[in-house]
Amino acid sequence: MATKEPLQTISVAEAATNRLRESLFAGAYEAGAEVKDTLIADEYGIARPTARIAVQQLIAEGMLVREPGYSARVRTFDPNQVRDIFRVRKLIEIDSVRAAKRTKAPLDKVERALERFSNLGPLPAWAEVAEADAGFHLAVVEAGGSERLCSYFAGITNEIRLLLALPETHFGRGGSPYEEHQELFQLLAGDATVAEVKRAWVSHLDESRDFLIHHLTRELNTTN
Repeated sequence: MATKEPLQTISVAEAATNRLRESLFAGAYEAGAEVKDTLIADEYGIARPTARIAVQQLIAEGMLVREPGYSARVRTFDPNQVRDIFRVRKLIEIDSVRAAKRTKAPLDKVERALERFSNLGPLPAWAEVAEADAGFHLAVVEAGGSERLCSYFAGITNEIRLLLALPETHFGRGGSPYEEHQELFQLLAGDATVAEVKRAWVSHLDESRDFLIHHLTRELNTTN
């Protein structure tokens, strides 16, 4: 007999927050774009105070910013901020990879996360690719066995997904996201040494960081 569990319900404000967050991840708003409470309320068919709660939540998560007296805007990044985010990301992921490799941690969740890439199809929505990427790397961090590092990593995951949603970065690095992450998984699960896995992981993260910095630098040079 199945265990009876109560259905989880969410408020209208939570639903609006989730929808707005996913819109940001999908690249529906450009970096620095204005996000007005009134427009969100009209678009989602909700009361303005409810829309304001959703916007405020995403400000708290670091995805939107609002100066006093102005509407919220999508957060922008500069190259130094990207370097800092990836510096923290690398510390967390490399420590997790090292721990998972040395303790021979179960990698079932990592493998399931990898399968999401193979199920995306030939031309998936970019938000789906970014979500699969975030899920894979979070599963790797969880395999490292540190709840605190998982908490820290979750805190920067939204920033990373927002970075990936920048215009014109879609599939910019080329190649198959599935094949790239499959190689990482095989190194982690196979007979490769800790040093070999670490080297591949550093290369993977550095390539992502450098691509984003290149894009941002080009955008800054274009607007100046």
